[in-house]
Amino acid sequence: MRFILASTAIAAVCCAALGGCAGWAGRGASGATLVGGFPGAALGSVAARALDEGDRRQVAAALSAAPIGQSTAWRNRETGDSFTVTPTRSFETQGAACRDFRIEATVGGRLDGIAGSACRQDGGDWRLRE
Repeated sequence: MRFILASTAIAAVCCAALGGCAGWAGRGASGATLVGGFPGAALGSVAARALDEGDRRQVAAALSAAPIGQSTAWRNRETGDSFTVTPTRSFETQGAACRDFRIEATVGGRLDGIAGSACRQDGGDWRLRE
């Protein structure tokens, strides 16, 4: 038990020291998702169309926890598609925490990417900005 408490304390101190976790942990991303559609740039985007609900939850988790510039990668077990999301900037709009990000995807063997911006909603979801 003492080891678990010490490990948790060390992780919290490291996170605070790096500054990457401040303000982003919130309510956690366990049920949060990325909501909304990618405006404009996504019209021909294979990456935007390939994101299913599980992938959108992965994006939300990365937006909630990953420091700026740190990539989070995963493979969709059902489709075989792979994704990498990287937060590129944090900011506030009308009191809401927002982040710009880039998604790189390999969908059906085809590499594609899209940039977006999303803000955290009261319920914890991240809503794409227009």
